[in-house]
Amino acid sequence: MDTNQPLSLEQQFELRLFADQVRNLSLEESQELLIQLRESMLVQANTFREIIKDSWGIGQDLATVLEY
Repeated sequence: MDTNQPLSLEQQFELRLFADQVRNLSLEESQELLIQLRESMLVQANTFREIIKDSWGIGQDLATVLEY
């Protein structure tokens, strides 16, 4: 997986706004934001995993898969 793909102009702008906001946070606010970010990343990973499982028919009954 290529993780060095350039960000779009819109993403660069969004990142810059986020960075400016984070620089003004207290330590406690920063820690809470990191915890929320990690939780969001885990939810996203679970969502992607479920989408892939559903699209590939993983964990489904063979008869159900063959009906598609």
